[in-house]
Amino acid sequence: MAEPILEVRELVKYFPLTQGILFKRQIGAVRAVDGISFGLHRGETLGIVGESGCGKSTLAKVLMNLERPTAGEVFYKGEEISRLRGAALRAVRRNIQMVFQDPYTSLNPRMTVGDIIGEPFEIHPEVAPKGDRRRAVQDLL
Repeated sequence: MAEPILEVRELVKYFPLTQGILFKRQIGAVRAVDGISFGLHRGETLGIVGESGCGKSTLAKVLMNLERPTAGEVFYKGEEISRLRGAALRAVRRNIQMVFQDPYTSLNPRMTVGDIIGEPFEIHPEVAPKGDRRRAVQDLL
């Protein structure tokens, strides 16, 4: 089988629990993500489901490099991405998307489907210059 597009190995994210005002000391940790591993291949879709507070959003944030992992590795097309910065990180983020479980916060009912699909081109104008955006949205539809 071909190499996975997204591969996660033993991913861990703990948030420290501290005590004290001046001299903070760690007294424990919230184990938000604890040892997740998976591979996602071309053409596959992965859905992460679970109870509120189980770590779904934290996992997504670590995959997007919005949160630093406590341990583990995240590979996108064979490249370890948790240490990327600047332009290299932005280039990877163009190809990874988080879709949250609540459609009312993910989709704006006042926007058309075309406007919603075209919104990322506003954020990343180098992908589709202003004159090409309409055509790019039509191709996606």
